[in-house]
Amino acid sequence: MTKKEVKYLDPLYVIFEKYLYDFPHEDLDLLLSTIVTEYLDYLKAHSVMVPEKSMTFLMKDLTEEVYDMFIKKVHGCLNLKDFRNSGRITKLEKLLAQNRYEKLAA
Repeated sequence: MTKKEVKYLDPLYVIFEKYLYDFPHEDLDLLLSTIVTEYLDYLKAHSVMVPEKSMTFLMKDLTEEVYDMFIKKVHGCLNLKDFRNSGRITKLEKLLAQNRYEKLAA
């Protein structure tokens, strides 16, 4: 994947996918807040400024967006543990997600 291709990846989804496969806890709220926090850190690292008065709204909106991605990704599973044990995650998917995440961080 070239830098040009990486440029068009949605950073929120890349971060989401990385944590979906490798998050060490089963707590959905913790998963969501971790993803949102890392995404906001990514924005800051790339000089995207968010006004303080908009931060609460943005965090709420991002949390809802990540939750929607979670529901769509784990469709048919009751929770994160069931999704991981469902057999739908391949090693290749995990490796590709990790690779995209590393390129995003570079």
